Amino acid sequence: MATDGYYRMKKKMSKSLGNILDPLEIINEYGIDPLRYYLVKEVSLGNDGSISLKSLHDCINNDLANNYGNLCQRVFSFVEKNCDSKIPNYTNLSKEDDIITKNLIKKIPDLQNLMNKQDLNQYIKEVINFSFSANKYFNDLKPWDLKKVNIERMNAVIYTVLNQIKSISILLYPIIPDSTQKVLDCLGVPNNEFNLDCLLNLKYLKMDLSIKKPGILFKKIENDN
Repeated sequence: MATDGYYRMKKKMSKSLGNILDPLEIINEYGIDPLRYYLVKEVSLGNDGSISLKSLHDCINNDLANNYGNLCQRVFSFVEKNCDSKIPNYTNLSKEDDIITKNLIKKIPDLQNLMNKQDLNQYIKEVINFSFSANKYFNDLKPWDLKKVNIERMNAVIYTVLNQIKSISILLYPIIPDSTQKVLDCLGVPNNEFNLDCLLNLKYLKMDLSIKKPGILFKKIENDN
């Protein structure tokens, strides 16, 4: 990872304070994707940044385990249990579906600009917000309740949130390639289509395609206290 800045510890360096970060130990413990994500998010290219083991744990839990990873786990598990492990067929999308989908699409030029300026710090914050929104959409629309009263509506919700997962995963691929590739593989997206055309194609996912769960992408770090 290229940088012209420096990483600063928030206190004097001491193993007892937990602020000596050995990258090899972190990779062995948590994986290279979480470390890369954390450093990109915490430090703007060319600027100094402060890091700590606590903020690393908070970042992994809040952004990756409880947010993006949880979204993927919940939605894929729902598809397995309620859609016969297949991307569902849908006929019509509602206003809520259009809003969440178009909010992401409208942001793509801004995200491209951030990438071109190498403002990866802001880029990653913008992208992870889409995952928060997708989690909220899934919770608010309650497909588990829709299954009892309106299967067609349930199918539209699940297709929409799977499409959001596809798009978020492509946008995060440059930062956490190992984890996002697992998700995109499960959705039937080949490597050569991790691109803008795939992002803009709102009907890219093949209905009735059998998919599998990617498994646990990020383990939540429990507080030792």
